[in-house]
Amino acid sequence: MVSLRLSDLQKVASRCQTCLFLGLALGSGALLPIQASLNAQLARSLDSIPLAADISYLTGTVVLMALLLSGRFDPPNWSALGQAPRWSWIGGVLGAWYITSSTYFVSVLGTTLTLGLVVGGQAIVGVITDHYGWLNLPRHRLTPHRRFALGLMAASLFLLTQPR
Repeated sequence: MVSLRLSDLQKVASRCQTCLFLGLALGSGALLPIQASLNAQLARSLDSIPLAADISYLTGTVVLMALLLSGRFDPPNWSALGQAPRWSWIGGVLGAWYITSSTYFVSVLGTTLTLGLVVGGQAIVGVITDHYGWLNLPRHRLTPHRRFALGLMAASLFLLTQPR
């Protein structure tokens, strides 16, 4: 007869949840090249990169407002808006830069190279942010494994930039 302890079940559940989160994060990342390509196509149709980026942000805002109003999430603490660090409001500006620049670069560099460079930039800044605990985030030291991963990413980016 097989006996299961609660601690064993909790470990399995924790691993399953981690696998689910990894899969969802990977799926979210898989949507970025599609988004960038759709935005580039819209920009070509409209002959305007900023308008395509605006439309992307507007449709995203509508979806997020619908989520907020759906009742599936706890109501936000609107009074805390004034207490948020001023620098935390820059996220929207950075998002606008990402949407606009990726819309342009996909048309010039192609989706693979553009998103490869985006991921490379994210990894580099992510490692620095983790290592120093910037933006009030928990610190995660730069380990040899992370250094090796960055080296592999640099090699991948080098190969992506080479002519066919």
